[in-house]
Amino acid sequence: MIEQFTSYSTKLERLSNDELHRSAEKLVLGENTTLAKLIAHLAEMSSRKTALKLGYKSLYEYCITGLNLSEGAVPTRIHVANVSRRFPQLLVALAESRISLTVAALLAPHLTKDNVDKVISDCAGMKRKETEEYMVAFRPKPVFEPSIRKRPAPPVQVESPSPFPPSSSTPSAASVEAPKSSPPILQPAQPEVFNFRFSANRDFKDKLDRLAEVVGVENAQKNMAALLEKALDIALEKKDPKKKLERRRKRERASATTAPSRSNEIAREDEPAESRYIAAEVLERVHERGGYQCTYRAPDGRRCTARAGLHIDHSEPFGIFHSNEELILRLLCASHNGLEAERVYGPAFIQRKIDERGKARQARRS
Repeated sequence: MIEQFTSYSTKLERLSNDELHRSAEKLVLGENTTLAKLIAHLAEMSSRKTALKLGYKSLYEYCITGLNLSEGAVPTRIHVANVSRRFPQLLVALAESRISLTVAALLAPHLTKDNVDKVISDCAGMKRKETEEYMVAFRPKPVFEPSIRKRPAPPVQVESPSPFPPSSSTPSAASVEAPKSSPPILQPAQPEVFNFRFSANRDFKDKLDRLAEVVGVENAQKNMAALLEKALDIALEKKDPKKKLERRRKRERASATTAPSRSNEIAREDEPAESRYIAAEVLERVHERGGYQCTYRAPDGRRCTARAGLHIDHSEPFGIFHSNEELILRLLCASHNGLEAERVYGPAFIQRKIDERGKARQARRS
């Protein structure tokens, strides 16, 4: 491979500037055509949920881990893929090099059937800044995007100790030879610090101020990190299955009673369960057994890596078998839980249920 590119570079050296320019243009056109086809692939894979079936927690993870694409480039590709099935004009303009991938991603959320052709035509040849100025008419740009950045550690200056005590006079060079180098001085490790940046609405600000009052903090803005950490501690203490299990085991060790728990009663029941209620101690054991991670495995053995928003799923569907037996309970992420539901009940049934819940929510709001 090295020899191949060495030979290729030698050929390029023989080209004139005009020939080099035309060759680069041809390569860019081919690259954009290939990129448009890749995005079409991603759109089809998203529709089929291929990444989930292969054991990935999302299309994003599949692109990074399975296809080894650049992490910075994947979000824009997926963003364009999500709308390309409704607006294939985006892919055509991208393949023809009329717009760049960055511009396509900026335009994607604002396209409609009525404006798609005009917007793409207006933005042909534009750069990011020009496109952002054009898009102001559709939606004002947010103050800034959320971000978390690690703060660089401050440089530590350490003075090397003098080889002679301060009270004694310095011996002459003839009698004492000065050390060539000072021994290394170990310093305590500096804690890592991160800068958080995000925008929030008035409700968030009011809640932050109220939390400061509740915990007795005078200046909410000055002590924002401490307040948010307190809120996170409270949320994790209440919601984290691992902490719930730790508290339960601590209570069990402190208790001398041997009364059977509700989970044992459930396990002994032979009759079908009348509800989906599952005892808290059972839920905690299921989370521990699953390692607090989605347990879905692809046919090749790949396990989903999702740890957020995990659901309790019945390997023997509750809607059919009406059983809450602990051994059939498992952890699935929201995506794989939905995938399993579609496999069992069919996509049409699941979509109908989603539509019914949406209508019910709208009715409650009105």
